[in-house]
Amino acid sequence: MPACARRRISLVEYGQPVDIIKDIADETRIDRGKARLLIERAGERVARTLGSNSNPIQIDSNGVRVVDVAGMIRLGPSLELEIAPKFLGLDSDDPRWREDFYFLANLSRHGRLLASERLKASSGAPKDLAALVARSLAGMYRDNRRKPLRSYRRSQEMSFSIDGEVDTFDLRHPNPDGFSQEIVRYDRRNPFNASIVGAVKELLPEVSDPIAVAELVRILEDLPEQARPAPSRARRVPGRSRAWQPTIDLSNDVLRGLGVSYKYGFASAPGYVLKTWRIWEDLLIIASRFAFGREAVRVQSEHELGTRSRAASGAESAINVFPDLMIASSSSRVPFILDSKYKSNFEKGRVRISEADIYEALAFARATSCETVVLAYPALPSNSQLQLGEVFLFEEGYVDKTRIFGVEVEVRGISQRGGVKVFSERMLHGLEKMTAICGA
Repeated sequence: MPACARRRISLVEYGQPVDIIKDIADETRIDRGKARLLIERAGERVARTLGSNSNPIQIDSNGVRVVDVAGMIRLGPSLELEIAPKFLGLDSDDPRWREDFYFLANLSRHGRLLASERLKASSGAPKDLAALVARSLAGMYRDNRRKPLRSYRRSQEMSFSIDGEVDTFDLRHPNPDGFSQEIVRYDRRNPFNASIVGAVKELLPEVSDPIAVAELVRILEDLPEQARPAPSRARRVPGRSRAWQPTIDLSNDVLRGLGVSYKYGFASAPGYVLKTWRIWEDLLIIASRFAFGREAVRVQSEHELGTRSRAASGAESAINVFPDLMIASSSSRVPFILDSKYKSNFEKGRVRISEADIYEALAFARATSCETVVLAYPALPSNSQLQLGEVFLFEEGYVDKTRIFGVEVEVRGISQRGGVKVFSERMLHGLEKMTAICGA
């Protein structure tokens, strides 16, 4: 079904419950019970894909609510559910949140920046994730097409011109079409290009953006005919073509359904869904390395808090903790722990640090002998008038010599040109300001 003919229902992660069951029932002309089952099965599909024990799509008497995930899920041939992360919000008039989400998703999944600058520079911002994927894939292909992705392959061919290994019997008794011979070719017909072509063919029916469609068609015109992508698709490209690896990774993601796919008959339509807490944690790790330097940042290092012993055997084992980040750079007066937090508590309309987070921070401080702990939450659009990367201190806690800071950091606009650099620099300035107070 053409992308423009599909109906999209949108929700915000951790938002108030919305009665979308009625909308789905009206749109698909099925009863509410079947519409509810459609949503429940979609949630189960997401849980299986992401390895979760619980369904992230919660349904109660007040409506439908989504927790811990964001992205796009196909509910049916003409219906899709779009879930915006809580820290980006949902703006029907401004689609830039999709660019931010897709940028962060690929930063998290692949550890590299896909073509965000190219997306921003192009005329007309893409209004759906499929178009963002298509433009990224096309841009990555265009960047590398001057160095074609070739590999060796063996082919069985018929020709009177001998160019390979020919059986001696065939030499004496040639076929009317020539000699059957095995030839080793070094060309662009290979499993890697087959993945790219397969991904393009998957995306074309899903994309309504004419610019993205034109770019995908150019890829099909540029590459020779390819075999159908194998179920066990090649993942590692040869070393001489390593620049193509991101393109192959993204192509294989598209062929896998980009997280969650809706299957209808023999067709599979892509979705794109990720755990939001993981996106936030990965962004903090990458930005901290940019800001403080890789050598100054220790990621999820193990520290012993104490020991435990079994009553029956007396065997002892260590109680270990793993803070997300320990930072000790020459620019920072004191070393400190930076721990990513995603779920914040609201009390009388204000954000506060939960008791569980305080207890965990104290455990980190004791195990590492570090007296400063910063708990970093993504800033929410409803509470934030901050600039990208700006740090807002909303609460402090004191336990003996340990000082705990609760901060929000603005994420919106991360996909702009040089967004990660801006985010890192402003976050560095805000964190150093706080830790300098501790060292004074």
